Formats: sequence, structure tokens, C-alpha cells
Amino acid sequence: MDLNKDRLKIVYDREADVLYVTKGTPEYTDYVEHTEDVILRFHPETKQLVGFTLIDFSEHFAQKDSDIALPFGVDFHVETMPRA
Repeated sequence: MDLNKDRLKIVYDREADVLYVTKGTPEYTDYVEHTEDVILRFHPETKQLVGFTLIDFSEHFAQKDSDIALPFGVDFHVETMPRA
């Protein structure tokens, strides 16, 4: 069983101010620009959403009332229980 296939990988490139969120192992994807600064990434064969890229990440959260609405739902589950 591949435990990494559903894990989220979150990488922030401070120099470029870009946040990358990927489900599973990052690989080549198709993409769609959802907004000027949000890119949705899809598996090229299954067309399933596998991640997104957020450009100008720090600018979104520098403002007090800033938020980002993404066009997909999330189903979280815990693979191992954290220690108490």
C-alpha cells in the first residue's frame, strides 16, 4: 500500500512567493488558471485534481480580511493518530 499517494505536499518558495500544494508525488500535470493567481493542476490521464499553485501567496494574507475561495472540496482523514 502506497501511503504517499494521498498525502499533501506543501511547499512555499519564498523567493518567488508561490505556494505549491500537491496530492501525492509531484509530477507533470495539466493545468487551468482558475483566477489570475490560482492555478489548478490535474492528472493528465485521470483528469483528477492533484494540486494547486497560489501565486503572490504572502500578498493574500498580508491584508486583514483576505481569503481565497477554491472551487473544490476537501476530505481530511488521519493516517496515524498523533501522540498525546
